[in-house]
Amino acid sequence: MRRSIAATILMLCSVADASSVSADTIQLTIDGQPRTYLVEPSKAGKPSPTVIVLHGAGGTAERTAQQTGLLQLGPQEGFAAVFPQSRANVWNRFLPGKESPQALEFFRKFGGPPNDIGFLKSLIADLVRRGISDPAQIYLAGISNGGFMTLKMFCTEGGPLAGIGLVITSMPEATGEECESAKPLPMLVLNGTADETVPYRGGVVAPLPGQSSSLSVWSTDRLVLHFRKLNGCAQPPENSVLTGQQALKIEVERWTKCTGGPVVSYKVVGGKHGSTQTALNAGKVLLDFFRETARAR
Repeated sequence: MRRSIAATILMLCSVADASSVSADTIQLTIDGQPRTYLVEPSKAGKPSPTVIVLHGAGGTAERTAQQTGLLQLGPQEGFAAVFPQSRANVWNRFLPGKESPQALEFFRKFGGPPNDIGFLKSLIADLVRRGISDPAQIYLAGISNGGFMTLKMFCTEGGPLAGIGLVITSMPEATGEECESAKPLPMLVLNGTADETVPYRGGVVAPLPGQSSSLSVWSTDRLVLHFRKLNGCAQPPENSVLTGQQALKIEVERWTKCTGGPVVSYKVVGGKHGSTQTALNAGKVLLDFFRETARAR
């Protein structure tokens, strides 16, 4: 039977942080399953640029909102900030009916594999319908497992997006095979060279606790090269090393004279899966990139 996506919407509660900024929790019904996301609109009182951040495996919308700082920083900078919640704290990047055997087994005890592609498509439509988001300025970012989901959305459903951000993540091999026809989009990646979970040089991703893993990803260099070619970045990059009090060396490559939008790579030298995120303020880096992208439109 063809899966349907219902958009039954319900305001549930507010989540407050230490700075007294609250985020509404909104519920959607996707294929009969309740799904939620946190949203803190901009202060503009009109459809605004929007950053949507997907948590990593084992993460939550609430923790990601706090840890990235975007719950406060987004609205301060004129952005709506949105944090969806996955089922089982893991994103299902497969299309309905196309799940791998491992995904089917993992999600079996949670009521079956969720339709996360449908969820995110409905979430974007809901934000526009509510007058929260400018449909021409919706930016999607993902952390680790959330980055796999971000790349899946880019490769298959990139039409509504104005740019993407990737943190401690890379392109799954299977996703990359279907990504040749994706439209160019501005892209930022922030990865650590000593990441033991999502290997910087590519290869098999570390499994979830109690699970096996056959998920293989591209190297970060291959990921960046893919976007450079897709975006028409023919000129050499602008190279720099971040100054300041960072514990680790951070090298930055920027391709800004591209026909399809800029490509920016932050390389945290010696950064592991956890330390890369704390080596600099990843939330601010993402927001600065998206803000500059929005200004250039």
